[in-house]
Amino acid sequence: MKFAKIFLPCLLLALVAFVSLVDVYDFGESNPLIPKQVKFKRPLKEYQIEGMQVLEMAAADETKPVILYLHGGGYRQGFQLFHWKMLADLSKATGCGLVMPDYPLLPEHTALEAHTLVLKLYSELLKRFPASKIIIMGDSAGGGFSLALAEEILEQSLPSPMHLILISPWVDITGGDETIAEYDNWLHIDELHQFGLSWANGMDAHDPMVSPIYGNMQGLPPTDIFVGTWEVFYPDIVNCGEKMKAAGVSVTLHVGEELGHVFPLYPAPEGEEARQTIADIVKSSTERTTAFSLTSLMQ
Repeated sequence: MKFAKIFLPCLLLALVAFVSLVDVYDFGESNPLIPKQVKFKRPLKEYQIEGMQVLEMAAADETKPVILYLHGGGYRQGFQLFHWKMLADLSKATGCGLVMPDYPLLPEHTALEAHTLVLKLYSELLKRFPASKIIIMGDSAGGGFSLALAEEILEQSLPSPMHLILISPWVDITGGDETIAEYDNWLHIDELHQFGLSWANGMDAHDPMVSPIYGNMQGLPPTDIFVGTWEVFYPDIVNCGEKMKAAGVSVTLHVGEELGHVFPLYPAPEGEEARQTIADIVKSSTERTTAFSLTSLMQ
């Protein structure tokens, strides 16, 4: 049983990744980034923010939120098949819109470049959507990026998004717990530290732009965090959640017992259950936004 819990999710995701690699040159007609086996419910449009490619799908109607999604991959890899499938399913289940930037990555680019572009993208979104309809969501490195972006939004005195959804966020580029390493067959701490410091590119490793656990969290929007007990990030993420709570942030921690890194992306029952929870969070955010809008109209 222990072997199955440790290795099966990794094998399943490896299979998904392999399928993605097989199909990497066999894309659908809609956009060269998206494998043909992924079908989005509504048309996608493509544009650029100072050279950064962005894909966007409109929400089903004006009551639905828009999710700005920042993918994981250790700041080295772009969107993978399991990202596209999860986002396509989420949009179908909730009617939400999607904004998916293909942000700059290692080794050619660094944190400052990527953050500058994604913050500009967020500023552009605010011209078209109220912040009360924007959710920022990300997994792994993208989860850490999402939290760092939310902190930077506060620092810049921009309107905060309505909600954060963080899946196994990488919140400290020099963090990780070696005592959990025997259970985590995905993340390797020494390798992660190398990638993290390369991403920082001379920046202090405790700078909130690369390690948001050290940032100012006061004023952050309601946040849901997903983490598995069998990932080396687990203690860092729990500590980050506690720090957010101490700063007055409404935080819900969803813990996958004996589950690994980014378990909500697993093609397994535990992953499916977590994805349903995420869909429910998005739907409840929609209900709160609609209620708020009606209240504002009545005043």
